[in-house]
Amino acid sequence: MKPALKNMTAVVGTDKETDVKRILVVEDERIIAINICSTLKQYGYNATYVSDANDAIEHIENEHFDLVLMDIMLNGPMDGIEIATIIKKTKEIPVIYLTAYSDEATINRAKATEPFGYLIKPFNSRDLYISVEMAIYKSQVQKHIRNVESRLAENQKWETIALVASGISHEVNNPLTSILNLADLITLEAKKTSNPSLGEKAAKIAEESERIAKIIKNLVSYSQSTSSQWNYSNLGSIINDTRSFLHQYFLKEGIQCEVELGDVPLVYCQPQKIKQVLLNLMQDARVRVNTREDTIGRKMTVALKQVEEGGSSHILIQIKDNGAEDLVKGISQMNSLEVTKTIITEHKGKMYRDENSSSWFFTLPIIKPL
Repeated sequence: MKPALKNMTAVVGTDKETDVKRILVVEDERIIAINICSTLKQYGYNATYVSDANDAIEHIENEHFDLVLMDIMLNGPMDGIEIATIIKKTKEIPVIYLTAYSDEATINRAKATEPFGYLIKPFNSRDLYISVEMAIYKSQVQKHIRNVESRLAENQKWETIALVASGISHEVNNPLTSILNLADLITLEAKKTSNPSLGEKAAKIAEESERIAKIIKNLVSYSQSTSSQWNYSNLGSIINDTRSFLHQYFLKEGIQCEVELGDVPLVYCQPQKIKQVLLNLMQDARVRVNTREDTIGRKMTVALKQVEEGGSSHILIQIKDNGAEDLVKGISQMNSLEVTKTIITEHKGKMYRDENSSSWFFTLPIIKPL
């Protein structure tokens, strides 16, 4: 009879700190498993061990782990490589193999699962620590890269959409005008023939056509460069333009985007570049908001006010979201936000992230920067 799960599992260490890495040790020799967990505890990890394939799969499906240390030779119907194959299909968890065997056939099977390491028993605590640290670090780097690529791809998609919209706006607006005129004629005909059903359909056609026209207008407006030159600009207008550009995405995803515009003067800037800053940061806020499991209550706020700093006046822009905590640490160092930082630096401003308020902040000087 198979023992209960709690009898097959031992937890070493605590998880009081959110940055403590959790490691699952899959090892059917209890003494070895306890020894590995104790070693990991000494290095500050939280370690759990299980002794068979079913328990390993159950833990991985129901709990969060940053790394799996997998013994290849396990008692039971599945070995460690087969378990790792299952993990790879459903989870992005790095795996390090533990084995006393290093034959070519075993290594070739293990390679197919793309492990993050391979420790030959017996190994010392230092080798274990280095392998664990390198695997977790490599996994985080790969996640960062995937995140950056995803965000860059989405930004490029929007740029392409805006460019296409600008190029075909004339061709789209012409037939839309004809459709609206025909809808008006149908409405008049419906009134003459006392056909309310026909009138309702005509009104629906007109409503949808106007909605399409508005979408095209917003995309074209955003894609057109307001100016490549420095000038005094209305940040409130730039913020509203950016929100309008993202409106259809917010509507589809159930995100409420509020704008709080204080009484602020014009700012000397490059308007199109500031649009890009707002787009990038609102994009980041949108990603965070969409991590909420519930679709109700998703919200972001863009606030604008004048502040005094270092004896001079600045405009402070806050982009606040109510999303879940970002799972990828060090997001402010990602390449997807490097352009944003560069633009703010060019404008002699500052940019930072405050996780306590779940907000991005950036400042812009009011006067012409020297």
